[in-house]
Amino acid sequence: YNILTDGEQTVKWNPIVNEITQLEEQKYLLKSTIGDMTINKIEKVKDVYVKWRMEQSDLHSMGYILDEKLPISKVELWVEFENKTLKKKFKEAADLTLEGLKKYVEFIEAGGNINEYDK
Repeated sequence: YNILTDGEQTVKWNPIVNEITQLEEQKYLLKSTIGDMTINKIEKVKDVYVKWRMEQSDLHSMGYILDEKLPISKVELWVEFENKTLKKKFKEAADLTLEGLKKYVEFIEAGGNINEYDK
């Protein structure tokens, strides 16, 4: 949960995110391989889910649902969009994102220093 809600870490582990800039309280500019977008609403319940709404993007919202059953945590990523021609592009981005998250968590669990992680 903490990894998913920390923008500074997101840039380190998420292969599709190039840069995140805070514009104001709860509003961020995200530059990514699927386009630039403004994140303007963040909803979250600790250790349960986190959800973002986007502006100026074909992607309307996205979120993660967490299911922690030690020793394994399950993370589900979902997205909302209208243009169905973008389904393949968003599916590929989601797969890369989840793979990047998994590798990052494994790196940390193996004792890796997050400041030395290279996505």
